[in-house]
Amino acid sequence: MKNEPFVSIITPMYNAEKYIAQTIDSVIKQTYQKWEMIIVDNCSTDNSRIIVNQISDDRIKLIELEYNSGGPARPRNIGLDNAQGEFIAFLDADDVWLPEKLEKQIKFIQKDDVDIVHTLANVVDDKGNYMMTFKNQRIFNILKFIISKDNILFYTNNININSVLMKKNNIRFDEDVNLITLEDWRYWIDCKNSNLSINLCKEVLINYRVHIASISSRSTDAGYRKAIYMLSKLFLRKEIPLRHYLFSNLFYILKILRKNV
Repeated sequence: MKNEPFVSIITPMYNAEKYIAQTIDSVIKQTYQKWEMIIVDNCSTDNSRIIVNQISDDRIKLIELEYNSGGPARPRNIGLDNAQGEFIAFLDADDVWLPEKLEKQIKFIQKDDVDIVHTLANVVDDKGNYMMTFKNQRIFNILKFIISKDNILFYTNNININSVLMKKNNIRFDEDVNLITLEDWRYWIDCKNSNLSINLCKEVLINYRVHIASISSRSTDAGYRKAIYMLSKLFLRKEIPLRHYLFSNLFYILKILRKNV
């Protein structure tokens, strides 16, 4: 490795006592060791903070918020504001990195000189059992034949935030509470609109945990309605071209109709 940049890992945490120790352990066991981990607690009511404070590693820093923001956007922004690294990574409090995750991504960025690199992921259940390979590239692989790769982010979020390593920038997450669960998608669109280069490292480097409750919530059309809200917000701010706004809206309206037929 031609140089060893310092990496700031940002973890929003809320009532994660079942998983946070495993998440931290996956960072400690990284083959690349030049990092800090900033855990931003969003007013947990369980033992999450106690567990973090029991881990004796000076590279792990805990920030406790004064009120619950309802979603991860504000904790991530506070983490970004406190980050000392040249590179930024995100890791939710229930997910796990594979040991070579940081090392391989740093080499990838240095070799290809990109701003953001994301990876493939395993999907695991509440108990950590393998379920499948995360399918966030499925729609992307279809759309790339009819839409330029640069504009696919206007239609779907194919970037798992927990897999990302990026060069530090000044972009922040939108803290609009109506965008909870979509704040990372909005963030990548902002990065794209700022002409940051985004590449995929085609290796599985994380275990992404999917909970039974989140699977159940997908039976509603709430996520599709939020997508239309986000797209409209982008359109009002002239941050999405008209043709992509119209076609992407149509895409999600059809999804809503399909859910309700």
